[in-house]
Amino acid sequence: MKKIILISVTGVILIGCVIASSVAEQSAAGRMSMSLSDKLPDSSKRFVMAEDKGRVVVYRPGESEPFMTTDTFTYTLPKSDRQKLERGIIIEGEAALRKTLEDYCS
Repeated sequence: MKKIILISVTGVILIGCVIASSVAEQSAAGRMSMSLSDKLPDSSKRFVMAEDKGRVVVYRPGESEPFMTTDTFTYTLPKSDRQKLERGIIIEGEAALRKTLEDYCS
């Protein structure tokens, strides 16, 4: 009888761990609502990386709402990078956007 209870408790704990890790994985993946490839079908697009509410964001030219908001706070960046973001950094194409995001957000 004790073995059955021990096996049952172990199973419940194992299921709980699987659920918790699944939720954590989805949360990390959900930080950006869509992947870059979903948002950037045309590699010839132009983007502007800037600061909004203390975070690094990406705009499409002429739009007032950010196209993408990162989890990177601008106060963590060097002063020269913060100054560039205040002016806005123009980025040409998907590949350049990915590289620039990696540079600023990693």
